[in-house]
Amino acid sequence: MKIVNMSITIMLLSFLSLSVGVAQEQPDVQQCFSLDGTTDYYFGEIDQNDTVEHTFVFKNNCSETVEIGQARASCGCTAAVISEKVIPPGGKAEVQVKFTPPRGSRGKVTKTVSLYLKDDDKPHTVIRFSAKIKTDIDIHPPYVQLTGAEVGKEIKGSVTVKNVSGAPLDISSISINMTTYADTAGDGRTIAMPLQGANVTPSKVMLQPDESTEVTVTLTPVHQGQVNGAVRLKTPANEGIIQVFGVVRARQATDLRQSNTQGGVINLDSR
Repeated sequence: MKIVNMSITIMLLSFLSLSVGVAQEQPDVQQCFSLDGTTDYYFGEIDQNDTVEHTFVFKNNCSETVEIGQARASCGCTAAVISEKVIPPGGKAEVQVKFTPPRGSRGKVTKTVSLYLKDDDKPHTVIRFSAKIKTDIDIHPPYVQLTGAEVGKEIKGSVTVKNVSGAPLDISSISINMTTYADTAGDGRTIAMPLQGANVTPSKVMLQPDESTEVTVTLTPVHQGQVNGAVRLKTPANEGIIQVFGVVRARQATDLRQSNTQGGVINLDSR
């Protein structure tokens, strides 16, 4: 019986050793299929209207063929094109990334492209790239928040626009485009419609280097609800964007009336 048990033990140990050997021979795709170079790339300074591109190269050092599923960009401003989806051992695949800054972008921006292998839900590699978007105007703050907006009540908000280009700057057009999500029936249900009656001043301006001016948004809301939109400032080379947002409440007009002079009771009547 001892001889039989020893034989079974030896067979099990041999089987486990064989299994471990097979497992070790199987390629680790995360390691052997890899990007040739860094996953972070910096385009440097670019203009708002520029389209820049870079090609990332992946090498298949595995003993088996690797198949790419897709390359998924983090935003619509980025395109990623794969040269080959089926890569044999020793082969290469190129991922060409093209980036066009979104309108109104300025300063440093970072985007990503995630590479997925076929039938894999998790990205194999995440490529990150960044760029510094040059601008000729600085906007501070970059938004107008309509605090305390009420139906039928005029409200204003302003920002400061500064020429940082080092040369005279012609802001040829300053325009506003806004939407209201209006509660027209007063029952809490809203519909989206263009916001009428919003104005922005001035409509155009010329700034010398380092010179600043104030841009003001004025509106008198007709309906309660949420409003948002943007002021666009166009220069010969770029475009600046001022975000505009806020919530319009129902009119809160009040009168103080003394309804009981003997008791000294004051009623607050809303109209």
